[in-house]
Amino acid sequence: MSAPATTEAKPAAPAAAPAPPPPSDKIKIKVDGREIEVPKMMPNWQGKMEPTTMLQACQLAAHEVPHYCYHPKLPVAGNCRMCLVEFGTPQMGPDRKPVLNEDGTPKIAKSVLPYEPGTPRGAIACATPISPGMEIYPNSPATKQMREAVLESLLINHPLDCPICDQAGECKLQEYSVEHGQAQSRFVEAKVHKPKAVDLGPRIVLDDERCVLCTRSFASRRTSRATTRSAS
Repeated sequence: MSAPATTEAKPAAPAAAPAPPPPSDKIKIKVDGREIEVPKMMPNWQGKMEPTTMLQACQLAAHEVPHYCYHPKLPVAGNCRMCLVEFGTPQMGPDRKPVLNEDGTPKIAKSVLPYEPGTPRGAIACATPISPGMEIYPNSPATKQMREAVLESLLINHPLDCPICDQAGECKLQEYSVEHGQAQSRFVEAKVHKPKAVDLGPRIVLDDERCVLCTRSFASRRTSRATTRSAS
């Protein structure tokens, strides 16, 4: 009696590597007066191509823009306002063509408040896409003044818990206060007291008084839940 034929299991073929993103067009902009070329599109937190933002362009130009709510692995929230920067775009004439200076370069019109033309209007760098000919001023006096104002607002009701805070020494609020904040506070009123040690789950405990409303803790929970649901 002949033995039954056996078939050998073939090893599974290795998974194909993900295709690289298609090459993106380049855009010429200026960051603090230095002209650079940056990709028109860059991957977002999901790996999908989206218009390059001011913050990404500044990072490519080796200029750090302070931020709290932005994280490359999370959706853009744009609510902390710490990344406000002064910027300008080429001025357009009545024929919708750029107005040129005497040397032939485009004339740049800095963004200002419509109701107060003498006051610069900043843009949140994490959510504002770049455009051809744009100029970004991450270290201008106006940008520094915006950062001071944002930090002053964040610190108005922030408790003086630094000596007992487990984040002391590794705290962006401390670092940015030293680098970009004012030397002293103008706030003399009593601080608002909020709930302490609020349990948000197995990994997050919320201290409402220390929270700067960056929403990264909530965004990370939503993102992880969505990833788990899609995987299952």
